[in-house]
Amino acid sequence: MRNKGFTLIELLVVIAIVAILLGILVPGLSMAKDVTRRMTCRNHLKQIGLTMKIYAEEYKGKLPLNQDGWWAWDVAFATTDLVIENGGDKRTFYCPSDKSKGPERPEVWQFSLIYGAPRPFYMVTEPTDIARRRQEFRVTGYFWLMDMENSNRPFQIQGVPARKWTRDFNDLRNAGSTELITDATLSSTPDPATATFVEVQGGSFSWHQTYDRTNHVNKKSQPIGGNICYADGHADWRRWEDMQLRTPSNWLPSHWW
Repeated sequence: MRNKGFTLIELLVVIAIVAILLGILVPGLSMAKDVTRRMTCRNHLKQIGLTMKIYAEEYKGKLPLNQDGWWAWDVAFATTDLVIENGGDKRTFYCPSDKSKGPERPEVWQFSLIYGAPRPFYMVTEPTDIARRRQEFRVTGYFWLMDMENSNRPFQIQGVPARKWTRDFNDLRNAGSTELITDATLSSTPDPATATFVEVQGGSFSWHQTYDRTNHVNKKSQPIGGNICYADGHADWRRWEDMQLRTPSNWLPSHWW
């Protein structure tokens, strides 16, 4: 009587077919996840942009400017409060493509409050008075292209066309083309050919040896582009090939959008 089990050849054929199917499906699933993360990221920026417009409408066109902070992704506790009060949440301030940052990490969510503290990091009680909440700041996953109250941003925006840090919506000639918040795209040097985009030494590295990184990269850790929210509230995707270096050549890390 013939054995009804699979022969070795039949098993090998089945395995080969499964391998081919996985080879077809897995890249597609990975791409779908990337698209979902990109869309979630864009929605984050649109939520932030909407809040900035709401605030500006209530304060004669002015924006909630930082009192303190150094990097473009630093933003005051009080500003994050505004976004959360207007429909956002803590995750709104981080791109889902960057797993190294998030509101569950005190070293970024409460950066100015615990800077210099030894590991392990713990959440601490935040101040409740508005004056302190305007002074303390968080490290987010996005570049905020708003000026500071004392107008002393550490670098001026480079690139074409020339532009300044935004302070007041009333000063804008074309809100639809003025970038307000962008994905963090950064590199270790201004030369993309030799720079790293995922092991970038910033303030976090000098404190606790954690690298900063670009939000959206491919499998080779090269940037693919970023979401940008404009002053009129709409958000678009900008390809890496269309980005410009926005920091002076002697400013590190280099910022792109």
